[in-house]
Amino acid sequence: MKLERLLAIIFKLLHRSTISASQLADELNVSQRTIYRDIETISAAGIPITSYHGTNGGFGIIENYKWDRTFLDPSSMVNVLSLMKSLSEQLRDQDLKSALERLSILTLEEQKNHLQIDLAHQSVAPALLIDLQKSIKESKKVYFQYISAQKEQTTREVDPITLRYKFRTWYLYAYCYLRNDYREFKVSHILNLQRLTTSINKNHPIPEEKPFVQPLKESIILRVHPDFIHLVLNHFQHQSMVQETDGSFTMTLLLPIPLHAEWLINVLLSFRSGVVVIHPLYLQDVLKTEAKKIINLYEDI
Repeated sequence: MKLERLLAIIFKLLHRSTISASQLADELNVSQRTIYRDIETISAAGIPITSYHGTNGGFGIIENYKWDRTFLDPSSMVNVLSLMKSLSEQLRDQDLKSALERLSILTLEEQKNHLQIDLAHQSVAPALLIDLQKSIKESKKVYFQYISAQKEQTTREVDPITLRYKFRTWYLYAYCYLRNDYREFKVSHILNLQRLTTSINKNHPIPEEKPFVQPLKESIILRVHPDFIHLVLNHFQHQSMVQETDGSFTMTLLLPIPLHAEWLINVLLSFRSGVVVIHPLYLQDVLKTEAKKIINLYEDI
């Protein structure tokens, strides 16, 4: 994970006179290109890193520099610690726990934390994340059943490479032997995970982070019953909301085109009778069709 890697590089630089990009890449299991980008990020954050040429050259921190408030003020440091604490609890990662202990250099007064971060996800069992993390650290293969977004059920043997937390859920990036290629698996769709004893014999690169591409969006207007407004706000940060004379709310949202985002249909159905779609009209038809399917399921019971 990038945050843990950046902190690891900083500690290595603080405790060694110089270290080469190739050494850092080997120790952190990433490409040298990633290391160079990380060094630029750390330098931009205010830590004076310099490069030394020659046989024993590499990167180092300017002599006599001390880690002080020029890098992170106490409030920012506490927020970083809070994020790392949540990660360590979620993954039960001993290395991350050790990093936390090294970073806990603030006074008790400075450790008053006003930001609490919880990365737990109700659809992902903590034991599943822990087993995947163990296999990644031990460079062991894993085997599992997987249900894709296209409803395809397959069994996969993979080389697990890294865990990612994005879009409020966990993903496993791995080399898949069924597809003979790298794949990203939603952890909540992984079933019956088996940790294998077979060692990974390939040196897999950690992929570069791709920029997020915004999906096509359109304006969607909802009429929300006052008893359901808190549920709607859990999913959508309103862009325009007007309370009507009957107490209901009219919300105008800019959201992904529903026909391209199945999750949006599922969310709207989860509001039951508390939300009515005013626009677009075709979305009304989609929801009516799904509601009729649900009714038909229960007619013969």
